[in-house]
Parts: sequence; C-alpha cells; structure tokens
Amino acid sequence: MEILKSDRRDGYARLEIENDDDLWYLKDIIKQGDELKTRTMRTKLDGREKKSVYLRLEAEKIEYQENRLRVTGEIKKGAEDIEMGYHTFNLEPGKEFEIWKDFTDEEWELLKEAENHEAYKVLFCLVQKGEADFYVVEESGIKDLSKVDVNVPGKLYSDQVTGESFYKEVKDVIKRSIRDVDYLVLGGPGFEKDKVKNKLSEEDMEKVFMQDTSVIGRTGLNEAIKRGALDKVVKNSRISRESETVEKFLEAVREGGKASYGEEVDNLVKQGAVESLLLTSDMYRENPDLAKKAEQMGGDVEVVHTDHEAGERLDNFGGKAAILRYKP
Repeated sequence: MEILKSDRRDGYARLEIENDDDLWYLKDIIKQGDELKTRTMRTKLDGREKKSVYLRLEAEKIEYQENRLRVTGEIKKGAEDIEMGYHTFNLEPGKEFEIWKDFTDEEWELLKEAENHEAYKVLFCLVQKGEADFYVVEESGIKDLSKVDVNVPGKLYSDQVTGESFYKEVKDVIKRSIRDVDYLVLGGPGFEKDKVKNKLSEEDMEKVFMQDTSVIGRTGLNEAIKRGALDKVVKNSRISRESETVEKFLEAVREGGKASYGEEVDNLVKQGAVESLLLTSDMYRENPDLAKKAEQMGGDVEVVHTDHEAGERLDNFGGKAAILRYKP
C-alpha cells in the first residue's frame, strides 16, 4: 500500500491500494463511523444515467472479499446533481481513497506495516504415495486449491504399476500453478516429493524448496509452517510470526510456567505481570482498552488471526492469553 499523504493528529490518510494483501490490512483498519472519500459512479437526480463523482460517506458496513473490500454507508458529501442516501465503495487494487478516523496505535501500526509489506504467494504441494494436496499461502491467508480450483482434485491416485501417471499429474498441476506464485514448497513424508521434484524443469526448480512433514493435508501444511518452511522463502510472514508467538505461549503452558489465559488475564494486565498479551483479532476489537493498558504497563500486544492453525488454537483458549514476566 502506498501512503500518499497522512497526518495522524488530524486523523487523515490518503492511500493507494496496490495488491490484494492491502485489502486484508484495510479490513482491520476501517471501522464503523470512519469517513471515506473516493471517485465512484452514482445515479443522477433525473434517474437516467450515472456519472463519475467524488463521494464522501460514513462507513456502516465493511465486507472483506478476496479481491475487494466493500464499504457501505450514508453519503455525507457529493455533487448537487446526484442522488443522496446510501452507497457502496468497492475498494480494489489500483484504487485511491481518503479516510478520516481516530486511529488507534494498532491501526496506525497496521497502516505502516502495509506500506512496508512485500506481497508474496507461496504454493505448497504436500505429497505421499498416490495423494497430493495443494495450498496457496499469502499474507491474507491460506487457500485450499483442491476446493477453489476445479481443475485441481484434492486426491490424485497412482496407477497400479509404476505410479508414473500420478507423478505426471502432480507435475502438470504444479506447471499450471507455479507461474503465478513466488515459490513452491514440496513437502510430505518419505521420498514421494523427491520423485515429483525430479520431474520438474530447471526453470521451475529455481522456485522450489523441500520440507519434510509426517503427513499431508491441512495438518501437514501446519507442520511445514511450524518447521519453518514459510520462513525459508518469506522474510516477514504474518502467519509465521503469529504461529511463533502462539507456540511460545503453548510451551509456557506445557511447562506449567509463566502463562495464563481467560478472564484472569485482565487482572494480570492491571498488575503489570504481562510480558506479551495475545488476542485474536475479534477479541482485540472487543477489548481495545485491555490492549492499551497492557502497552501502558510495558507489555507487548500480539494480535493473532484465526485464519490459520495457531489462531484457531488461541481461539480455543478463549481468544485471550498472556506470557508473564512473573507468576503471581
């Protein structure tokens, strides 16, 4: 995302959306009550045609989709010859818009993070005998290709003799997909992934990294990420960073040490005992004062999203947890 102009004291920013990942950041920045202005199409008062105009509206509904962010609200300012009422902005890559809001620390940090973020797309192919699963991992989340691409079956079965038809089909799927990604991680148990690797071209191999896992499927993908497969190809991955934070908390829980979760975390924050406060994105939105208090007491706040395994595990702990400086 490009920040064309900004002034936090005035609660103002003019932004240009550069890629789909920017939309993922914006969904956590734009809130109800914020005012946005951009060029859009709106019906004229005579009802006969639409014209291109700048509108300013107050956001009431924010709907995140894979390739756009829909912001609906009441028009506050517009041209004299257009219908007033409610309107929807479709924010997409290439779109420029202005926003007025009271930025929280977390929202301002997200805005700066989006500005410095480099978009990435990593294809994971997890293989075992007769089966292969494909996923695309981006900053905005994980896509299961076996479900979103009808040309990619979830299970691929080898023939009865050599299995060559299976390896060829896996290679063909990779060939169709690899041009649209930055890297390919080949994973799975045993040597099946190596047999797939041997069928790839030298050009494709420039994007390939290998990773052992004990299983395939979503569990295998989570295992590959936990073992650092994403870190091998992406310097600053949100999913890797959030997974590492949750793993530190879980390790402290297993050791019976400096960790807590649930409602007692609130009191521990007030006592200054919290070194790192972990909140799911939903819990953070519900408890902005708790996050602010943790920072005032010298603690870190880690917002963990539930679009991957680590976030789901934190959600199972109530969406609120803490790594402690000391155990009261």
